[in-house]
Amino acid sequence: MTTEYAEQIEMIAHFNSGNIRPCRFLWSGRVHHITTVSSTWDSREGAYPLYHYVVRTATEDIYEIHFNTFDLFWTLDYHYGIAK
Repeated sequence: MTTEYAEQIEMIAHFNSGNIRPCRFLWSGRVHHITTVSSTWDSREGAYPLYHYVVRTATEDIYEIHFNTFDLFWTLDYHYGIAK
């Protein structure tokens, strides 16, 4: 089951030599620890790049998130999960 959110989240990320690695984020009152970044890609919103990530958390949930370089916000785009 895929759920679309488009919600701003708080992120702790590691920025090093032009690379960005998301580490953990706060969403829905919980801290989600990222264990794996499975894919990344770039897109543009006008003149500003967006950096997209598909991540897996310690609870095995998969999320698609992105970082907007214009407003410097992180957004949760999708949660990919199994209907329970």
